[in-house]
Parts: sequence; structure tokens; C-alpha cells
Amino acid sequence: MDIKKLLNDLKLEKGLTQEAIDAELNKVVVEKNANEVEHTTNTGYGAELVPVNVLSDKLLNVIPMYAKLMDALSSGFHGNQMGASVKVAIKGEVGFAQSNAEWTTGAGLIAQGKNRLATGEVTITQYPMIASVDISKKLMNHSIVDLESYIIAEIAKSYARTMESQVINGDTTTGGTGNVNSDDQAPATTFATTGGAADHRILMNGLRQTAIAGTIDVDKYDVGSMTWDDIIAVRSLMGDYSYDLEELLLIMNGRTYNKALTLDEFKKANENGKDSTITTGAKTNISGVDLFVARDFGLTEADGKMSATPASNTKGGFIYLRKSAVQRGFGQELEIDVVKIPGKGISIIGTMEFGFAIVNKKAGVTDPAVVLGFNATV
Repeated sequence: MDIKKLLNDLKLEKGLTQEAIDAELNKVVVEKNANEVEHTTNTGYGAELVPVNVLSDKLLNVIPMYAKLMDALSSGFHGNQMGASVKVAIKGEVGFAQSNAEWTTGAGLIAQGKNRLATGEVTITQYPMIASVDISKKLMNHSIVDLESYIIAEIAKSYARTMESQVINGDTTTGGTGNVNSDDQAPATTFATTGGAADHRILMNGLRQTAIAGTIDVDKYDVGSMTWDDIIAVRSLMGDYSYDLEELLLIMNGRTYNKALTLDEFKKANENGKDSTITTGAKTNISGVDLFVARDFGLTEADGKMSATPASNTKGGFIYLRKSAVQRGFGQELEIDVVKIPGKGISIIGTMEFGFAIVNKKAGVTDPAVVLGFNATV
């Protein structure tokens, strides 16, 4: 349905001004719908989009704005046309130079180099992803908005959120215990409503899994009653990595961030750092490190893992990482197709191939590039 044409027709019939038409167009905001067939009698997933008396009913948009975390990880981006499984070289450092004694004897031939460049590698495997929404023909005909364009945009937002959640929460553990997102039940069961074994969190190992699989007080730190010293203690686990603050990121659970704001030292760091993040997409800057508050970084049990029982997850957490720790790329960029089903409606289908790998303690470096503060009282 061409809403703009309809409003222009009303302009001729009702004597509306162009300003009035623009005002009506600006009021059209749409509620996010579930990933199912949407039809005119499905309350909460379609019915509200069909006008009853007036065209300008204001509909509530409940879609949150997501953090630009993936943009901040650009140093590990490898492009949009990666192969199905690609090994990526990880470059280390040459190390310090040595003193050079005066040449007093010898044949003058160039000797073997005294330094070596440490290297390593990780493999980025691409995983095909799909998101789809079906819309009935009647809803398309009578919706008060350009529903097709709206849902296409929402699928793109869904992928942005999915990638961020994968990088933070990914864990390939499939057994009944051990998965950082479902410690006491097989994740395929826990995530039955979001794809089961096809859930986005089971495909690749992410930041939380990397740190939790490590050693206490080396890769992870039991925070408890959070103080400013605890926040610095977690960052200090990064050792030599913690010197280059512009290359670090801090990711916090939302409840943990709210708790941190009650600490005078954190509050001052939060206020003093905000001006440096105007172009980064970060929430703020804490003692030289950009902070992101992630929607899908949930509360956990005391061990930093999530229980399948939501009521058991009461502890906060936060991650420090080096930006280059996340090596990522696309095998196929996001493609969105609209498929018409004659007499029924349309299917809007978005597909993409995405892969990443976490680089931690590689290329001759023993300090972790990813550390976790867990069991924070919030």
C-alpha cells in the first residue's frame, strides 16, 4: 500500500497542507513483530497495523538501539568475501634490540639475525545464518505503513544484534553441563524456542567462553562486592596488554554498569571520559578505555555461567579485551530477498555468512587478550 499516495489523495479531498501530510508520515512508527506469519487478526503481530477509524493512529516502536560494538572491532575485520574456512596469520612482535659491540675482528659476513618475529594463526569458519518473516496478503494490502520496507530494515538490525551476541556469548559446548549460556542443561534444550542446536550462541566460541575456560586470577577474576579496585584488578590481568588503552574495550552487563555508577571513582571516570567517545559509538570512556553496555550480556550464576533457570542468574560481570582479539569477516554479505506467495502474501528472507575467532595468548604473548570479571554483586 502506497501510504504517501494515499495521503496526497487526502490532500486533494480534505484540503490538507503538505506540512500536515509530513506530520502524519512522521507519526508512523511500527511495533516489532515476532518471527511468524503476521495477519490481520493476530493481536500484537499484525492486527494493530490496520486502521479502524483514522489513519494517524500512533503505534509504539519498542525496538532498542544497539551498541556499535562491531564497528569498534574493526581492527580484526577481514572483509566480505572470505572462504568457508580461512586461516588468518597472527603477527607478534620482534622484541627489543640489543647492544652492538664495535667490530674488531671477524670475517665481515652478516651473521644470523638475533631476533625472530613471533607468529601464530587462527581459523575463521563461516556459518550460514537466516532470518525470515512471513506477511499475509491482507495485512500487506491494509497496513498503514510500508510494512515490507520496515521489516527489511528490522532484519538488518536483527543481524547486527545477532553478531554482537555471538561475539560475547558464543560457546560450542553441547553437553548437559559446561556451556556458559546453559550450565545445567543442554543448550539445544534451553534454546528450543530460538532454534535449539541452530541457536546463534552455539556456533562459535566467544569472549565469555574464552575467559571462563581459563585460569582464576589469570584470565578471570571473582569480583564479589564490586569496588573500583576490582575493576582495575580485572584490567590488570591483561599484563602488558593493558598499557595501550586506546586498543582496549570494556564491555559491561547493564546491571553491572548501573552498580558501577554508584562507585564514586567510576562515576568520576564516566563523567570525565564521555567527550572522547563522540565518534566511537561507545557509551563512555573509563580511565582511557571505551565502554560498551551490551543488551545481550546477561546476568549469571556465581561461576560466571548462566543457568537454564532464570531466577538463578543474579550476578553481574564485565569483560576487558584487546580490539584485535576478535578476528572476523563475512563469507556472504547480508542478502535480503522478498518472495511472493500468490494469493497468500510474501516471505522476507535475510541470509548471510559470518565467522569469527578469538585470538588469545598467541604469537609469543603469554598475557591474555580477553579477561572477565564475574560474580559481581549487583
